[in-house]
Amino acid sequence: MKPAKFQYHRPETVAEAAALLHELGDEAKLIGGGQSLLPIMNMRLAEPSHLVDVAAVPELRTCTLTGTGAVYGGATTHMMIEDELVPDVTRGLMPQAATGIGYRAIRTRGTLGGSLAHSDSSAEWPTVLSALDATVHAVSTRGLRRIPVRDLLVGFFTTTLEEDELIASVEVPRLASRTRWGLYKQARKPGEFAESLAVVLRSEDSDQLWLGAARDVPVRLHAVESLIADRPTDTLTAADLLEAVEEDTGTEGHTRQLHAVAAHRALRASRREETHV
Repeated sequence: MKPAKFQYHRPETVAEAAALLHELGDEAKLIGGGQSLLPIMNMRLAEPSHLVDVAAVPELRTCTLTGTGAVYGGATTHMMIEDELVPDVTRGLMPQAATGIGYRAIRTRGTLGGSLAHSDSSAEWPTVLSALDATVHAVSTRGLRRIPVRDLLVGFFTTTLEEDELIASVEVPRLASRTRWGLYKQARKPGEFAESLAVVLRSEDSDQLWLGAARDVPVRLHAVESLIADRPTDTLTAADLLEAVEEDTGTEGHTRQLHAVAAHRALRASRREETHV
């Protein structure tokens, strides 16, 4: 199928894009790489009258290092992160996550801001950026609004963005040198959306475990964190995590097993010297 008829707009600045969204209201959809929106339009599940294409807005392709991390433009592509064409302040975590997204053609066009705005918890960026405590900078004609990613994502395909706001950039804190990370993605085949996606951040003070694809938003595994707090990782098995995973996610049976295995393998990955999966 082909999409319904629409009018195409190609703003040159963030301010121009925000003005278009304000003017056009709910008749408009923002498009960056189009890797999520265009298939939906082709199936006639979305029929916007206007498309506002921000892929070529220079401000949205920049990356600025700060004293605490980096600010990535909303149209930064997965490929730019994978190939480290932009600075990496996560000691390999974000590039590793980017390599698992779709296929090379998808990573070349798909964008960081687009993935967050799409809000699919089986995708990489919602879970990874929740774990990293990243913050979205949302812009509208009213000004700039800072939204923690953990507050941005409120449901499947649902965010706290207003209809006239766009994600101008994403602020990611620098990962501390002593923080070890682990990432594990379970999918039916490489490049597909995750059936389970586990991210682990371990430091001397605390552990954080986040899980994607278990609910409609990323889930922090508090019960699993409590379980592993006083136990050496190398003594744990996936079976040891089952009850805690069920408590955190509400899943049972095969799905619970799948998430327990993903969490366990992410924990094991965090023990590796180079912290790469």
